[in-house]
Amino acid sequence: MYRVILYCVASLALAACAFFSNPLGADDATNDREQERKVRLEYLTQQAKEFKMSPAKEQNVLLSIEERPVLRYTNPVRNFFTDGVVFLWRHDSEPAVLGALSVRGNGNVFCEFASLTATPLHCDLGLQRSWTPEKNTQVDVPLKVQIPVSDDERRQKLVMRQLIRRFSVRMYEVEKPDQKKELRLLTNPLVQWSDSAGKSSAMCFGFAETNDPEALVLLRYTPTSTSGNGAWTYTLARMTSRPLVFELDRKTIHEVKAYWQNPQSVKDDYLERAFGEYPTN
Repeated sequence: MYRVILYCVASLALAACAFFSNPLGADDATNDREQERKVRLEYLTQQAKEFKMSPAKEQNVLLSIEERPVLRYTNPVRNFFTDGVVFLWRHDSEPAVLGALSVRGNGNVFCEFASLTATPLHCDLGLQRSWTPEKNTQVDVPLKVQIPVSDDERRQKLVMRQLIRRFSVRMYEVEKPDQKKELRLLTNPLVQWSDSAGKSSAMCFGFAETNDPEALVLLRYTPTSTSGNGAWTYTLARMTSRPLVFELDRKTIHEVKAYWQNPQSVKDDYLERAFGEYPTN
C-alpha cells in the first residue's frame, strides 16, 4: 500500500512538472506572436514601398527599393517587443539610403533614414516636409590600406571583413557623456555590392547595441588604371539620435551630437521621425 501511494505521488509530481513546463496556451501565444510579426512585416514593407526617393536634380528617376529587408530586428533593451526592419534604396544599383522602420513597445511607428551617397537627394516620406539630404562630410573618405588586393571579388570581400575590424563606434546618453558604450559589430554586412564592369565593390557594416544598427560604416574598393592596388574609401553614417563617436585604429575620426538636442535641417544626412500609430484593427 505504501509503495502504491508513493507511486501515485510521484506520478502526480511528474504530471505537474509537465504541465507547468508547457502550460496550456503557450503554443498559442507563440503562434500569435509569430503571426503578429508577419502582419507587422507586411505593414512596414507596404509603408516603405510608398516612399518616393530620387536624386535632387532628377526627381523623375526614382531610387529602387529592395523589397526584402536587409535586416529584421528587435530591441529588448530600449523597448519591449520593438519590431523593426531595415530597407535599402539604390541609385544606379549602388547603395544610396538605408531606412529603418519600427513598431515600438508603445505602439508608435518610427522611421530613421541615413544617406550613404554624396549625391543630393529628394525624398517624399509622407511627412510634413520632404527630406532633402546633402551628405557633404564623411563620405568616400580615403583609407590607407597595406593589404594587397586583386580584381577578384571574393578577395576584396575578405579584405573588407578584415578592414572593418579597424573601426569602432561608441554611443552614450546625453546626460552621461562619460559613460560611453562600445557598440558591437554585426556579424554579417547589411549590404554587399559589386560592379562587374568596373570591378568595384562595397560592403556596408552595422554597429549595434543589441540587434538594430546604431551606426554604419561603408567600405568601398575602386580599381585604378595606374596602379594594381586600387583606391579604398570609407563612408560613415549614424542610425540613432544618440551621440556617437567613430574611431579608426582607436583614434577618433568623427563625432555626432545628440539629434534631438540640436537644430535639425531637412538637408541633414540623417532623419528620425515618429510616423504615427500602428493600426491594431
